[in-house]
Amino acid sequence: MSHHATNWAIQQRGLKPATKIVLWHLCDRHNPDEGCFPSQDRLAHDCEISRSALNEHLKILEAKGLLRREQRLDPRTKRQLSTRYVFAFEPDFTQPQDVVGPCPESEHGAVSGKSPEPCPEKSNFRVRNPDTNPVKEPVREPRSAHARAGGGDFDILWDGWREENRPDHRETAVRLFDNLSPEGQRKALSGSVPFQKAMALGGKRAKMITYLRDRLFLDFHDDPEIDKDGDFVIRPGQPEWSEWLGAIRRQHGADAVERVARGKIIVRKQRWPTPELVSA
Repeated sequence: MSHHATNWAIQQRGLKPATKIVLWHLCDRHNPDEGCFPSQDRLAHDCEISRSALNEHLKILEAKGLLRREQRLDPRTKRQLSTRYVFAFEPDFTQPQDVVGPCPESEHGAVSGKSPEPCPEKSNFRVRNPDTNPVKEPVREPRSAHARAGGGDFDILWDGWREENRPDHRETAVRLFDNLSPEGQRKALSGSVPFQKAMALGGKRAKMITYLRDRLFLDFHDDPEIDKDGDFVIRPGQPEWSEWLGAIRRQHGADAVERVARGKIIVRKQRWPTPELVSA
């Protein structure tokens, strides 16, 4: 996961929440050295939507100039490989050629890189606004007045959270989110996916209220390393490393610190030692 890529996704404005969720999960699969190649099945599963809905959102993102899709073939077998996604922030990104929308009254299809035949009543018709295209959004829950509480960035947090772990009263989560500073809201958004992943690996429920109320996003917003059991993996050079060595020294002595330092790894349920361990 690229922290830079997910932050970039969060900062994009003017997208419907479901479309932004797709961009967010795509960026979560981005590797700065290798690129982004998730299969459509994997991406649809991450976003909890159908493949047809996924493709509609991908068309919108491509039309807005936020990404480009590249088809790949295995040079040896000539079999089609998973699509490569190139994002607008990447150095090799180039805008796809403009696609001319078909005239509603004609039978002509879309033409790329060519002058369209004029539409009799709309001679200046060029490119369709992707936001006016009918997009079948995934059905989450009835949109009652209760469900409409919050908005904007909170919608992204809500839609990206597993339904069974959302609170019964959405307004409580909205209040907690709104009480955060803009920086805190940004961290809450970027930390939500790693937090839910860590809780799932540890066999725990990722409760949204606890995440916001206890500000657990402060431990997850920068995408820490998590092992297969959902525990934090701490290595030399990280700020947590020296804190844990100090706590281990106070609890178990210099020999324990030396053994840990040789192993160059600490695995803990908590990212930082508790105040009791620090002052022990």
